Amino acid sequence: MLPFPDTHREITQQLLNGRFILQGDKLFDTIKENGNKEMYYDFFKRSFDYELVITTEYIYLKSNNSKETNTRDFTIFLALLCRELYKDGKDFKREIETESFVIEEIQNSLNDSSKKEIIEYTDIKNFIDFLNAWQRRNVIEFVGTGKTKFRFTKAVHLFFDYATTLANEKLKEVQTPTTEQ
Repeated sequence: MLPFPDTHREITQQLLNGRFILQGDKLFDTIKENGNKEMYYDFFKRSFDYELVITTEYIYLKSNNSKETNTRDFTIFLALLCRELYKDGKDFKREIETESFVIEEIQNSLNDSSKKEIIEYTDIKNFIDFLNAWQRRNVIEFVGTGKTKFRFTKAVHLFFDYATTLANEKLKEVQTPTTEQ
């Protein structure tokens, strides 16, 4: 086994804390260096039974045993935001990928939503804390000074992919008739 890089502790801490390591970060490059990818795949699998996922834009850990509600809450937030953007006639995927959002406007939009009761059962109800948590995980970043605006990082693609997969599975269930015995 190769010796761990000097940044091993930082890589491990960030990934175990649920942080996405984004392209452009020195840690991203360190993990992708020759030999390090395989070493880290093996390290996280053997040590924690986590799968290291490396894409062209971000790196994260995945566990099949996770019962994490944070991911569920973020997916709900993203779905509600997309719904509100769509209702406003906007291309929600393009908006999510390229635009910045004024925190107060998004909070008001979610509070005025006909689906706002969903928020009461999630961490989204404490919106600033919610955004801070996802900023620490590298899924959003604050823009400008004063934390009045945010935008999504490339890591948001994971949640779109997850939603697409889930929707396709549900469509298959609806389209496949079940036979009773």
